[in-house]
Amino acid sequence: MSLFEFLMVLVSIIVGLGIAEILSGVARMIRCRESIRGYWVHGLAVALVFLALLQQWWEIWGLRNTPEWTFASLLMMLAGPVGLFLIAHLMFPVSMPGANVREYYYGVMRPAWSIAAATVLLATLFRPVVFDWQLFVPDNATSLAFFMGFLLLAISKRPQLHAVLMPFFLALLLIDILQWSFAISAD
Repeated sequence: MSLFEFLMVLVSIIVGLGIAEILSGVARMIRCRESIRGYWVHGLAVALVFLALLQQWWEIWGLRNTPEWTFASLLMMLAGPVGLFLIAHLMFPVSMPGANVREYYYGVMRPAWSIAAATVLLATLFRPVVFDWQLFVPDNATSLAFFMGFLLLAISKRPQLHAVLMPFFLALLLIDILQWSFAISAD
């Protein structure tokens, strides 16, 4: 087993747990579909977190040739997957039957956006701090928009703001994936 494979086991477990949270929550919503009130902004947020989990796992492939890791660099690398797992866990009400997802989204779930801002910040700083890479590179351009937007979502209960930012974030993430990390190779 290579060093990278050793580290990817832990990353894959955390990402897998986050994906399981999302898929379980969606399945519970489907099961209780007749008694719950869904909310389209929440649905976009679920899609955003699902894709972000996949992107985190996908982009870590770029670190496969790193010859040495410290415990601190491991912790910093895990900040993204751990933050996304926490957000995924908060995405759905514990008790689904009769749930009003809109109320849940603007209530209990609000701390998720503070976690999202911190996650974006740590994930953006990971490579510059650990590997001394440049911070201001095109691949990090979307991070500032995500960071500022997540802070706004964390403090605002204005449905109009969430209704504008959530589709924007989903589109921005898709653009980021297509532009910077659409394909990986063994080289």
